[in-house]
Amino acid sequence: MKRHEFPNNWPIPDEYLLELGRMTVIWGSLETNVNLAISKFAGYEAVLDHRAVILVAHSNFQQRVHIIGALCESLEPSYPSLKDYKAVISKLGAAQSIRNKYAHNSMYKNDETGAIETSYATARGTLKLHLENVELRDLKEATAKIHEAACALYQLVTGKEMKPLWER
Repeated sequence: MKRHEFPNNWPIPDEYLLELGRMTVIWGSLETNVNLAISKFAGYEAVLDHRAVILVAHSNFQQRVHIIGALCESLEPSYPSLKDYKAVISKLGAAQSIRNKYAHNSMYKNDETGAIETSYATARGTLKLHLENVELRDLKEATAKIHEAACALYQLVTGKEMKPLWER
């Protein structure tokens, strides 16, 4: 075997890898749209003003979502179209949570059962270890939630409805 010639279904089945890749690309688009939203809500006229990029370049996603929330809260009295911003903020948070579950934790094939599993730990107040089976539909649902959050953000920024891909 040569370098960069990875075997099929390594380290997990190829269909899982395809969905993880799709999720990653959709997530990258969402992150870009969050940055665009900050630029627009901050009042910059350019589609993506370099000043806004500088201000958020080293902010994490959650911080950027908080910025959008604070900007929308301050703008809502003058822009009633922002009345649903809290629902969009919630969708962005849910998208981040599901994405992080699969992007930041191990995923492997259990040699005994053949199941694809993920394991992770949480330590908010107490340590909890988690082991879960991952079905292909779980990864597809994660991508769908990320896409729905992007559609909701688009509508918040532009005032124009953007239905999810499967509803168009």
